[in-house]
Amino acid sequence: MNEGGKLLFQRYYKPLVLFSGSMLDDCSFPEDIVQEVFYQFIKNNAYRHLTPEALSTYLFRCVKNACLNRIRDQKEFAQAELLKYDAIEEEATTVSLELIEAIRQAIERLPQKTRMVVMSIVVEGKKYKETAEELGVSVNTVKTLLSGGLKQLRQQFPNSLLLFFILEKNNF
Repeated sequence: MNEGGKLLFQRYYKPLVLFSGSMLDDCSFPEDIVQEVFYQFIKNNAYRHLTPEALSTYLFRCVKNACLNRIRDQKEFAQAELLKYDAIEEEATTVSLELIEAIRQAIERLPQKTRMVVMSIVVEGKKYKETAEELGVSVNTVKTLLSGGLKQLRQQFPNSLLLFFILEKNNF
């Protein structure tokens, strides 16, 4: 990166990430958005067409538009997922008692802490932080245990969306 790029990054990166984060719910995307804006800015030589006074406004507007695009894309994805969820819900209403019992037994066979995390997050709908505090472990430990537990359950019950609906619907 040349000297101008370094100065641009030092001056605007953190404020743009904070701005992007204030617009988005998911905290993993703000940095991605700002990095993509910088990449496009340099790739398209946009700096050649701007006065120094307009640079800040231009960058913040680009980040704002990128955030709005991300929000729009997430809503479209969510709508598609809702349609899938409706179909799964219909199928789950006819789930046999044997399947529910098999899921219950599979959860019971999970290691104790893993089972407690799965029950807390998936069945009871608690947040990672709340679960971590209750179990006296870190949030990262909760995420690791949940990931491992869900992986084991998905191996036994490949239709994972149906699995989660059954867990939620049947109040394990």
